[in-house]
Amino acid sequence: MEAKEFGELIGSLFKGDIGRADYDKLFSYLAGILRKQGGNRLSRKEIAEVTRGFIVKLLSEKDKFMSLMENPAGLRAYIGVTAKNFLCDYFRSKERDKAIPESEMDPGQGKRPEYINRVPDLKIIRKYELLELEDVFNKKVKPEEVKYFCYLYDSKRYKCLWGDKSDDAIYKDVSRKKHIVEEFGQEIKKLKVSEELMEEFIKNKLSEICEKLRSEICREAEDDAS
Repeated sequence: MEAKEFGELIGSLFKGDIGRADYDKLFSYLAGILRKQGGNRLSRKEIAEVTRGFIVKLLSEKDKFMSLMENPAGLRAYIGVTAKNFLCDYFRSKERDKAIPESEMDPGQGKRPEYINRVPDLKIIRKYELLELEDVFNKKVKPEEVKYFCYLYDSKRYKCLWGDKSDDAIYKDVSRKKHIVEEFGQEIKKLKVSEELMEEFIKNKLSEICEKLRSEICREAEDDAS
């Protein structure tokens, strides 16, 4: 489909005056984009449902795309990127649904309550997003590297993790190891987590990890000094 025709169909969709034949043509084209990007992870029976969900998303966010209506090629490219992000969220949601433990299943039915499948519980989703973030941190950051994250979180509070080294020596060490934090940042980008979720992870989980490390290392140093 040419970019111009695609732009015209999207415009008609946003205006609410798209005919049945044109809607089917657009639906088929968007399904093709999603099928191509989803690859083997997207089964045939899912395509129609996922495409309908994607169209609903486009309509709910149509104001974002209106500025590109005069640039059909740019509009198509942007919608392609949006489709990719939409699929990432879709696949992550599927994995979270599979991962719901027995402790959160309906004890009376021995399976996940139907409402979880029907209406996603935002608290449960957030819980698994944080667990996913924590899992990446534990896998990618070695125990001896954790202190660099603690220092960046609160340099004054956690400089004791370097024992009696001077501030200048600590700063140089942290600077040499900045690639550790940068590499973790790249991994986080792949998860496409929100800034709000990242802040919650730093405030709660990272601070908990750092405090545990501080109680172990800094207290030992204080005991040795006394």
